Amino acid sequence: MTDGKKSKKQGVIRLREKGKVAVRGRIPAGVMTASQMAAVARIAEEFGNGEVAMTARLNVEIPFVDRRDAEEVAERLREAGIEPGSTGATLRSVVACKGTVCRHGCCDTQGLARAIEERYGGCVLPRKLKISIAGCPNNCARVQLNDIGIAGRRFPAFHAGDCEGCGACEKVCREGAIRVADDRVSFSGEDCVGCGDCIAVCPKGAIGVAAEGLCLSIGGRSGRVLQVGTEAEGLVTEDEVPGIVGRLLDYFRENAQPGEKLGELMGRVGEDKVFAAAGLRPRR
Repeated sequence: MTDGKKSKKQGVIRLREKGKVAVRGRIPAGVMTASQMAAVARIAEEFGNGEVAMTARLNVEIPFVDRRDAEEVAERLREAGIEPGSTGATLRSVVACKGTVCRHGCCDTQGLARAIEERYGGCVLPRKLKISIAGCPNNCARVQLNDIGIAGRRFPAFHAGDCEGCGACEKVCREGAIRVADDRVSFSGEDCVGCGDCIAVCPKGAIGVAAEGLCLSIGGRSGRVLQVGTEAEGLVTEDEVPGIVGRLLDYFRENAQPGEKLGELMGRVGEDKVFAAAGLRPRR
């Protein structure tokens, strides 16, 4: 597997005003340091109109820059530790929800996003490709509408002997998968979505973890044409994800026609082939 060449000229976007551009900087996992934020503000004051925008993929953008100053703005961003990019036919910035710090998070969303960015961020592809990571079934990152979607899951295991029938797990379960009656718990695995909230709320530690990991979906897209990605069978670990992503990028790079989206490639060659290339199987 190869990481693919990186595009060297990224991050400059033409605006409607003649001669003006916006310069976009990649913000891994959507997290900046205070010093980086201060540097962006200074650059915007010096080269733009003092405004700074955040993009839908959690990047930073400095608008109203004179086209002739674009390269200098890009270099100033690099000096602040912010790489210009997330434009063109490349792997766009990986979106991660706040699952790393959120009380609902079932995985290290930000760490995983950084790991993918470090290996593949900005690599050249037949068409732009988007990856999104959500820490739990609340799905704040809308993972199924990305080319590759990754979502954390945590499923409960009930230890009846330790349960006192307080009903805290039933109250927190929005899917109605848990019922408490006569101090006894009944659980429906079919209705459980794997949020893990019941595990966290149990005051007696009577609910353990039956299974946890990441659920993947492939082939989604948003924009003018909406397509929900196909979910993979089973769960994978966080350590496995960068390798799976790399195999998908390789297959996409080697087999996609010019301008073809990953979901369109799946429709043309069959989703089984794409999933097999990643070492996965589609969920039936």
